[in-house]
Amino acid sequence: MPSVNPPGDGEGAVAELLRDRLDGSGLGTQILSSPAGRPSLVARLPGRPARPPLVLLSHTDVVPVEGGRWRRDPFGGEIIAGELWGRGTLDMKGVAVMHAEAVVALASRDREPDREVIVVAVADEEAGGGEGAGWLVADHGDQVGFTDGRPQPEVLGEGGFGLSGIVARPLMPIVVGEKAPLRFRARATGTPGHGSLPPERQAIRELARFVEKVSGPRRARLHPVMREQFAALAGTVEGIQGRLFGLLSGPNGHLAARALAPQLRSRAGAIGHLISDTITPTEIHGGYKNNVVPGEAEVSFDARLLPDTDADALLRELGRIGRRRDIEVEEIWRSGAPASPRSSLFDVLAAVSSRLPGNPVPVASLTPGATDLRFFRARGSTAYGWVPLVLSPELLATFHGDDERIPVDGFATAVSAMTEVVTAAAS
Repeated sequence: MPSVNPPGDGEGAVAELLRDRLDGSGLGTQILSSPAGRPSLVARLPGRPARPPLVLLSHTDVVPVEGGRWRRDPFGGEIIAGELWGRGTLDMKGVAVMHAEAVVALASRDREPDREVIVVAVADEEAGGGEGAGWLVADHGDQVGFTDGRPQPEVLGEGGFGLSGIVARPLMPIVVGEKAPLRFRARATGTPGHGSLPPERQAIRELARFVEKVSGPRRARLHPVMREQFAALAGTVEGIQGRLFGLLSGPNGHLAARALAPQLRSRAGAIGHLISDTITPTEIHGGYKNNVVPGEAEVSFDARLLPDTDADALLRELGRIGRRRDIEVEEIWRSGAPASPRSSLFDVLAAVSSRLPGNPVPVASLTPGATDLRFFRARGSTAYGWVPLVLSPELLATFHGDDERIPVDGFATAVSAMTEVVTAAAS
């Protein structure tokens, strides 16, 4: 079912398919549509009201594909050599199916769960979530677990795939927070003129110097969650790797992170991007004719900030740098939320993670990308990203990339693990 966003056509068909499965198992389901007509599924399995509802959050939209670069039909749903191919297998229709099957199994039991379980499959995550999770939490919070007089919901969503190949044992992240997106633009002004008589102060040249000055990873430092992760790894990894993780988790961890940052970024995948804020130029506009020096030029940036970074202070710093070159810095958009505390649900996730094939190391973690979980965290929910599917670096690289696919056996194991977690958490 293609549901590429933009524009999001097909999200309703995906929601209806999930609804049929959940309706048939006795859940109360509804499709809620945003003012722009984007449909999201909410399905509820009743339980006792004294405990926080458990929300299982996924999204029905997927990112676009460059079909000519794929070796198989991106929407063919083919199983080849034990792997299921297709856009959304990882992000995130596969997880939506895990959630649905876990709740179907819970609903088949003879007794009522000890807490309400709510399956939420939203539209529009890939375009920021404003017409999906953001709208639901803001305008229909009572439908997704925010009810007066009851504890705030606990939420499970995306962000934490297992990963092999980093250390001897696979890592199974339990994502408690994420880097916050901050988008801003920098607009330079200079003296316009003829290309053969270039003026001294040129907008494009000043802007290029600004981009070079501010872009890239900022000074490495350790968020408390990452310090906890390195401590867990130090206790399970031997040799030089274990000693390095011990340094990172120790009292001089910030100094170790700065010294080891280049190696971590080149060899440790996403972990290397979780030890600093990053600023990345993404769009540039300037000029209109080859022999004319323009008087203005503009660059847009995508910054990703650790959960405890002061975004306002960063913008003030960037503004000071810009003013030296007649560059104005303007915020476009931001979003974010604090990291979630550790709860009994975290302990359930850790216990099930450690029993997955390969004996993974469960670790608290952050994720470099933004997810819909931030809308729930911002309202006070404890929210974790956890997907019990252990992937090779090669398969993880297909996330938002070409040839996205998952191992069928691993997916079956993940469905069982998700069912175990939901059953334990609702009992």
